[in-house]
Amino acid sequence: MKKSLPQPSVKSKLENTNWRIPSLLLLIILLTGFSITPLLAQDYKQLYNAALAAAKEKDYPTARENFMKAAPLAEQAGDAEIARKSRYVAAQIDYKLGVIALKAREYEQALTHYRNGLAIYPAYLKNRYGEGLALKKLGRLEEALKAWSEVEKSKDRKTSRLARTAIRDHFYYQASTAVGKENATPADADRALAAIAGLSQYLEPDADYYYYTAVAHKIKGAYNECVKAAEMALEVHRGSRSDKAKIYLVKGEGLMMSGDNANAKIAFQNAAYGRYRVVAEQYLSTLQ
Repeated sequence: MKKSLPQPSVKSKLENTNWRIPSLLLLIILLTGFSITPLLAQDYKQLYNAALAAAKEKDYPTARENFMKAAPLAEQAGDAEIARKSRYVAAQIDYKLGVIALKAREYEQALTHYRNGLAIYPAYLKNRYGEGLALKKLGRLEEALKAWSEVEKSKDRKTSRLARTAIRDHFYYQASTAVGKENATPADADRALAAIAGLSQYLEPDADYYYYTAVAHKIKGAYNECVKAAEMALEVHRGSRSDKAKIYLVKGEGLMMSGDNANAKIAFQNAAYGRYRVVAEQYLSTLQ
């Protein structure tokens, strides 16, 4: 009679099964891990290249979308450089879209583009500068000046210069509008001086600062103050000869009004250049 072989116990079956399950899971995990990495690499590189192509064709919305898809996938694949570049170029695109919207007078849309760019790549400061432009157009001047002031203090020289110019242009427009009108009054001069004082909260005085100060004092009849401000303007002046001529002109007017004709002549002789030549020569003819 043939003897039957002993059957494995239930316990031994479970032990054998428990041994195999972790091995199978480990195999699946390993296989899955090795299959996902190349797929991610392929995906983010394809998206990045597609974004570059779209940007070259000036299809900015598509380019931005692909860059923003590529960035997190690149991070998952361990490619920090492509992730950084994707966000950087996307922020540049946001700036371009902001400029387009600003020119179209779509100021809220421009503000949104600039802020989107700041959210994904804060170090690209052109978006902060652009944010100031949009805020000014929306009448939010304090916020605009704050944005420009932050950029002006940054180490980004090119964008810092843009912000500095924006700040000066804002205040000098107010000053020139006040004192540049025909028959400007002392009240107009006070408005100009207030604008100049506002500028001093953000930037150091330059030649235009002292020039508008001189013009305002001339209108108010404070001729000695006019001459002092004009001399300060000449001292720090770094611009064109034509700009220098206008400073000499207001200095000559201050000197003439205070009775110092000899020095007024010298000032008017220096002012006789470009668009100021005719007026300077007219003054000189009266002082002969």
